[in-house]
Amino acid sequence: MAYPSQSLPPVRSSHDVRILFVSAVFLGIQAPPRVSHRCRVRRRRERCMRMSPDLGPVTRKAESAVCDVAIIGAGVAGLSAAQRLVDEGFSVRVFEKSRGLGGRSATRRFRGFGFDHGAQYFTVQSSRFHSVIQPLIEIGDVRRWDPRIVTIRADRSRAPAPESDRYVGVPGMSTLGNSLAVDLTVQRDTRIASLQLERADDWTLVAEDGRKLGRYSGVVVSCPAPQAAWLLGPVVPELAADCSSVSMQPCWAVMAAFDDPLPVEFDAAFFDDDRLAWAARDSSKPGRPPMPDCWTLHAAPEWSARHLDDDDSGVAAALLDRFFDLSGLSMRDASTALAHRWRYARPDQDNPLPRRIDDSTRIVVAGDWTNGPRIEAAFLSGIEAAGDLIGLLGAPSR
Repeated sequence: MAYPSQSLPPVRSSHDVRILFVSAVFLGIQAPPRVSHRCRVRRRRERCMRMSPDLGPVTRKAESAVCDVAIIGAGVAGLSAAQRLVDEGFSVRVFEKSRGLGGRSATRRFRGFGFDHGAQYFTVQSSRFHSVIQPLIEIGDVRRWDPRIVTIRADRSRAPAPESDRYVGVPGMSTLGNSLAVDLTVQRDTRIASLQLERADDWTLVAEDGRKLGRYSGVVVSCPAPQAAWLLGPVVPELAADCSSVSMQPCWAVMAAFDDPLPVEFDAAFFDDDRLAWAARDSSKPGRPPMPDCWTLHAAPEWSARHLDDDDSGVAAALLDRFFDLSGLSMRDASTALAHRWRYARPDQDNPLPRRIDDSTRIVVAGDWTNGPRIEAAFLSGIEAAGDLIGLLGAPSR
């Protein structure tokens, strides 16, 4: 899809692209290419937007004062919601249960090389998402991926896969989440156990270890649908019921590295098979080392569900065996073979969630499970969730 040229100044540094990100995407105005160090420090201090695994005194300060919005989940949806809210002047704090950012836009590092074991690539269809991705392309954080891609049927016959403009983060898919999180306050390794309604109708977030993590005027819940339903059940049962109606499919991912390149005439393949759904040569993606020859395999959702509790080694062996068989290759040993279980990989349906916000409690949900299983859909759902919450909260408290 072609887009009109953007009236943006030239990108000179990674800092410039963050300024462009905020101005062009969320405000729609032209931004200056350079900002003084003093302005950057003041801006960060005023918004309390230091990103750190441990917020230290920032977290403790929030316990005695009301922050505008809490966001539960630092996937693409949660991060895009946070960026829009911060840009509108709201104080925002993001909580993530793991150490990584970007959710399933993830990269597993191992001995100097990596695997995109979650989302394999993304497409760009809307002008709004394009205005985020284009500056990242200009500085090299995102690049187009043009693999030799095929569809392999159960009888081993092959057909060309549908053509599409595919993009990946560089040097891994996790770069996308890291780019969206720049200058946000993100508290990682923190699992939210409950929401409590406090005085003046403010929400208090309680961590799994019992710590109270501050008071908030509104909350965006961007974790997978089953987790959102569990968290919201005691406080917003109607919205929780809507979340419970969304079924999420699991996916086993296998990461395998080979000392010699596999002799196949494709870099990625969709499989019409009841066990294996996808395989991609990570080494063919831009910004990755060419060797070892790294591959990521994704199991079919039904097979993943039946084998959800299997051990990693058994899953890796089963998927590699089917990959070699359908690809017409003899079995060979991998120098590295790892498996990862995505319990909530993608929604079982593409239909939008009928209701995503509870007006009376100022709680809104976001994620690819609310409007379609794509990275761009997750991004847009976060933008829309932030807009819904801004309509309820009015002007920021600061």
